[in-house]
Order: sequence, then structure tokens, then C-alpha cells
Amino acid sequence: MGLKQFDCYTWVVAFLAIFCLLLVQDVVSFFVGFEGVSLVNSFFYFDGVSFYLSLLSIGIWFILLFYINCLTSLTVAMVSFSVFFSILCYCCGHALLFWFFYEMSILCLLFLLVMESPYSERYIASWYLLGYVVVTSLPMLACIFYISFNFGTFSIFAWHQGEGVPEGLFVFLAFLFVTKIPLFPFHVWLPIVHAEASSIVSVCLSGFVMKLGILGVFRLCYSVAPEYVFFVSYVLFLLAFTVSFFFSACRELDGKRWLAFLSLSHITIPIVCLCVGLFDNVFISFLYCLGHGFSAGVTFLLLWAMYDVTGTRNWFLVKNCVSNSLLLRFCCVFSLCTVASFPPTVQFFSEISIFYSSGFVSFFFFFLFLVYLFFGGLVPIFVLGVLLCRHYSIGFGLGSIFSGLCSVIFLVFWSFILFMLV
Repeated sequence: MGLKQFDCYTWVVAFLAIFCLLLVQDVVSFFVGFEGVSLVNSFFYFDGVSFYLSLLSIGIWFILLFYINCLTSLTVAMVSFSVFFSILCYCCGHALLFWFFYEMSILCLLFLLVMESPYSERYIASWYLLGYVVVTSLPMLACIFYISFNFGTFSIFAWHQGEGVPEGLFVFLAFLFVTKIPLFPFHVWLPIVHAEASSIVSVCLSGFVMKLGILGVFRLCYSVAPEYVFFVSYVLFLLAFTVSFFFSACRELDGKRWLAFLSLSHITIPIVCLCVGLFDNVFISFLYCLGHGFSAGVTFLLLWAMYDVTGTRNWFLVKNCVSNSLLLRFCCVFSLCTVASFPPTVQFFSEISIFYSSGFVSFFFFFLFLVYLFFGGLVPIFVLGVLLCRHYSIGFGLGSIFSGLCSVIFLVFWSFILFMLV
């Protein structure tokens, strides 16, 4: 039985997604717009940024339900712990606990990279992740202790209300977070780790781990970030190298490395948002992070489903599984459209807002960002054209592939409907 048309199971997935949308929309109307709601003294609070990122982590965790029969219990447990610690990190106002939850969410995925990855070079990739991400944790912890002792509190909300700590220390702390986002020139580890990690770990890395670095800069280094970290010259430097990442992606036949380079490129958008004067309206930046997390997640899941059919990660061989399957073609079109920020995704509306604001910085900044947006939409559409042309007529039966396609449909739905929550 081939996947040539939509069946009753597909409509069940669509119904559940619509039900979740209506439920979340009611929650949005209550929470979004508040500056912060203190829940437990000064340790935890909940605001719009916490809501957006929590929705992202919960959505990524929810797709585990589609793979419950395909993943080991260890993988399910570690991913669940990583998601749980990330949500605590989003809502944490205590600097030491923030650092602990941050590192635990990464260490769970590092453990999975070593123990569960099916690829032979996973140990090299784990050393890259350990070197670029974990080694910076001790200097970060030392900075947090020094700043907290000077202010007399671990509450990160009190850090920006007093003086006595050199601004250079906050700048150093911010660049430690930059290595974990990662931004150029600390980006080397991400394509290597993506290539050697299992697909579910790649979903988590591009889904919410990269956003934790941006959150760290926003929460802990708010006072110096616009002027000393994400200043115009550095962001221009980032945009120039981001365009080169698009060309690197065009040369990649490995689908996971291709998407890793695109993730490196797209994560620059929230940084541009914080640079062009939207730091006070930070919701635009994290709204883009929400859309990008779902976009990267759905594309990794699609590639995972296609790998299971073809047994390879080469684009020119992976495309053969699309063949005459209407459902799989549907998933390919809409998944890559989310990567290209096709309207009405939330990335599209965020980019329009940032594009408008970039015109007030300088003409060169405006032009370079325009070039970035052009290639950002062109590269995924080019790959989509490759996938949809010159097929062999092959078929495949219903099995574990169907659970993968259901998860793809679930995230595709959310990627194109999130704009209704704004």
C-alpha cells in the first residue's frame, strides 16, 4: 500500500493539531504581554519570552510520541530531561540555577551523541561539542559568581539596577554565550556535531539549544549587549559570513550538513533584530526563534524519514524516495517552504519587521541584509526544485515511515499557523 493520497490517519493528526492550536491560543491571550509573573520568590518567573521558548521545547518533545516505538528508552529519557531543563532555564531568574539548567540541557544531548549515535565519527564530534560548548562553562560559572558577589544577590533582575561590576566582564560573559549559539567565528562545531549525531539530537540542537545562547545574552547581559556585543560592525561581519554559509550549503550533498549551515545562517536574524534597535521589543527576536525551531525540526524529521527509505543522506539519492507519493511531496514542499521563510510563517513577518528597521541603521547594512534575505529564500527553493524533478517510479509501504511523516505534518501545521498567535 503506497502513500499516494491522504488517508484517515492524516486527518486525525490535523484534527489534533487544530485542537492544540485553539488551546494554546487561549493561553496566549492570558500570558503574552505581561513583563513577568513572579512564581517562586525571585527564582522563577514567566513572561512572553518564556512562553515562546517553552512552546518550542514542548512542541519538540511532543514529536517523541510519534517515535515512541522507534526510539530507545534511553533516548526518550535523555531528550525529555533536556527539554525539561530547557523549560526551567527559560523561566529562571536565579543566575546559578540558570547556569545549571543551561548546562544540563546540553549535557543530556552530549550523552546521547556518544551513546546513541549510529555514526563512527561520533567521538570526534563529541570532542568538538565538549571543547566549544562545555569548556566555556567553567569561565561562565566564575563570571556568575563574581558578578553575584559584587551585587550581593544571584537574582539576574537585580544585576542591571546597580553598579560596581566592570562592563568588560559582562561583555566577556556574553561572548561565552555566543560560542554556544553559535556565531562566527565559533561556529565550527555545529556542522560536525549535526553530521554525526542522531536525527533526534539534531532536532534538539537546532530546535532549542541554539536559542538558549541568545536567551543567556538577553537575561544576563542585557545592559551591554546592544552597545558592546551585538554592535553594528560585528553584525555586518556576521552577515557577510552568513552569505558565505549559504554558498557552503549549496556545495553540500549531505542533507544534515546542508541544514546545519542553513541553521548557522538563520540564527543571525535574531542577532540582527537585537542590533537594529529592537532590543526593547525582544519578542520579535524570540518569535523568530520559535518559528526557526519548528522549521529546523520539521526539516530534520523529513530528512530522517527519507533516510529510512533510501538508506543514504545524499540529496541526489534521497530525492528518489519522493517518487509518486503525494503525501511525501506535500511534506517536502511545505517543510522547505518553512526553511525559506515563506509566508505566512512567523519567520516571514519577523524578517519584514527587522528589514524595515535595518533601513534606519545605514544603507550598506540595509543592502547586505537584503542580499542575505535573497539567498536565504533561494537556497531552500533550489533544493526543493531538485527534489521534485527527475524521479524514479518507486513505492514503499506503511511502517515506521508513517510515524515520521505524521510528526512532519504536525510541525508543518504549527510553522504555518503560529502567526495567528501573535
